[in-house]
Amino acid sequence: MESFVTNLIKRPFQLFMFCMVLYVASQSFIVGAFVTAVGLSFLYHRGVAWSKAIPAAPKVSMPDNLSKLKPEAEEMPEPERQYERSAVVTPIRRTGTHDRS
Repeated sequence: MESFVTNLIKRPFQLFMFCMVLYVASQSFIVGAFVTAVGLSFLYHRGVAWSKAIPAAPKVSMPDNLSKLKPEAEEMPEPERQYERSAVVTPIRRTGTHDRS
């Protein structure tokens, strides 16, 4: 996962908008309080997600001998193809539409 700073450096428009939000927050107390609340909420949720333990992947049992399974899979005959694909596109015939204007 990328950090917030490298994400802003890679996206200059996002960096510009972040700077504009900080500028407006510095000019207005209401916007500053809102930006502070959003920032604290972001940090809280990031901290809660970081502190949660990630469960380990379940152990998958593999067959002991893979060579036993291969001949069984190769013995199955391939199904016959019902048709061949063609690159030719034929137009659909329209009957009775030549009178239409």
